[in-house]
Amino acid sequence: MRIQTRSKKLMVLGAGVFQIPGIRKAVELGYYVISVDDRPESVGHKYSHQFLNCSTADREELARQARALAVDGICTFSSDIAVPSVGYVCDRLDLPGVSFNAAQIMCMKHRFREAQRLAGMAHPQFVAAQSLEGLLGVDRVLRCPIVIKPVDSSGSRGLRTLAGASVDAVAAAFAVAKSFSTAGMVCVEEFVSGRECSGDGILIDGELSFARITDKYLNAFAVTGHSVPSTLSDHDQQRVRSAVEDCCKAVGYDRGPLDFDVKVAPDRVVVLEMSPRTGGNGIPAVITRATGVDVEEATIRLALGEAWRPPETGGAGQHRRRAGSLIFGSQSGGTLTKAGSFAQVRQSVPELIELNFAVPIGSPVRPFEHNGNLIGYAVFDCEPPATYADVAQRIADALDIQVDAGPV
Repeated sequence: MRIQTRSKKLMVLGAGVFQIPGIRKAVELGYYVISVDDRPESVGHKYSHQFLNCSTADREELARQARALAVDGICTFSSDIAVPSVGYVCDRLDLPGVSFNAAQIMCMKHRFREAQRLAGMAHPQFVAAQSLEGLLGVDRVLRCPIVIKPVDSSGSRGLRTLAGASVDAVAAAFAVAKSFSTAGMVCVEEFVSGRECSGDGILIDGELSFARITDKYLNAFAVTGHSVPSTLSDHDQQRVRSAVEDCCKAVGYDRGPLDFDVKVAPDRVVVLEMSPRTGGNGIPAVITRATGVDVEEATIRLALGEAWRPPETGGAGQHRRRAGSLIFGSQSGGTLTKAGSFAQVRQSVPELIELNFAVPIGSPVRPFEHNGNLIGYAVFDCEPPATYADVAQRIADALDIQVDAGPV
């Protein structure tokens, strides 16, 4: 006779386009999934077993609901705003996962910089302030160019780079950055030179049990895509791994998923940001396509207190193919009136693997100045002789996105 056991319950914070793959994966693995978002219309809810209409930043309510529902684990995918809540619930309910303190350090840019400074790690000089007066004379403390950013936002929201630190320029950039900060605080840093890369990894006992570094494509501050394998040398990739592991040790994080952004220069590797979650912009899907390793599955299993390690058979974890993502948006604001479907785009671009939309036809869109304003993303193969740029351009052409200009 088969003994029926209760499915483990997993609470997933966020139910947007970047949370859908993780929600679906958890359901496929046989867990009972509770998605949480304060927008009942969020597309991820239709894939979970149950959903809660609650802000992913409402820590007390999330802890209360998690206790009442007797969840076995909690996690998020691609959402920085939810990370401190994950840590808070883990601490309150003694669940596996990041601590509240480590989560706050990683998600508050000025606290992360201070942790790097105290650990003697490479980092840009910085100043944090809640008022413009706190930044007057910043050019006497920091070398220009400088970057002004909200301390607690992601997706390049509110970033500005200034070649000089005139009062008017700093005031304008400060106002923009502060408007994107829940804490009402801004961090000003010296610009870090070098090659910018990203990646996802899984941390086990303080070491990156698995990690893949991506080549990162940018248009000003907006990320337009990623590809793997990275064209960084093996030596530089090892430098990145070491720097990331050192940062994790400095903030007290030793087990779980990790998304990171770094600048690589001949004399140093600077970890710009990192977060105890999987990355956005299709990074997990690109890594899975390229290597066969599913970092979202690893995130789920670790959140539920289960063991995980990279597969060792059949060459899994090695690069089996080249893959990339394209993040697309609109140059102007207005109403999205046309965009090619998966079937339409793949007819022209057979390399296409996934096509995901963050907004449906008929929805308002804003100019693609940061990744909070994306329309969607595609995942594709880019095996030679095709190149990343070639396939990405063909997908963009086949999408034929059209936006009727107007106020948003």
